[in-house]
Amino acid sequence: MSRSLASLAALVLAVSASACGSSPRPLVAGEDSCRYCRMTIDDPRFGTMVMTARGRLETFDSIECLAGYVSSQTVGSAPRAIWVADVEHPSRWLDVTRARFLYGSTLHSPMGRRLAALDAAADVEAVRLRLGGELMSWPQVLTLVASQNAPTTAAASSTSPSSKTLQ
Repeated sequence: MSRSLASLAALVLAVSASACGSSPRPLVAGEDSCRYCRMTIDDPRFGTMVMTARGRLETFDSIECLAGYVSSQTVGSAPRAIWVADVEHPSRWLDVTRARFLYGSTLHSPMGRRLAALDAAADVEAVRLRLGGELMSWPQVLTLVASQNAPTTAAASSTSPSSKTLQ
């Protein structure tokens, strides 16, 4: 009987772990909202997602909101995983460590900082030449957003979706 109970416990753990999700899910434009600024996600090309320390998936409308959120976490609450949408293939999620970031390109990201993610394995230089801007790493993005005074969650939450300016 104890063997059956152990098997059942293992099955319950496996099912509950898969129910929480261990990978990103597709963003739903117009329905999902940003965990950081609370705006509705309108353009999945710039979307990002984290798995929190507690295993919950949180969505973000832009790389700059993601960077603000990640920077605000304590060591014990740091996300388990961070993904960014490949701007060239928005349905493809990249682990943040496998991405390069384009800053200051002709693309207009939702929060206006013109940050977009690219697969580091792709020809990122060709994309940079086509779209303009500067290539950056994730640590450089964190530094950039911190230096540009990312809005705090409280300040961001006072911004309503209707006040979002699309460029």
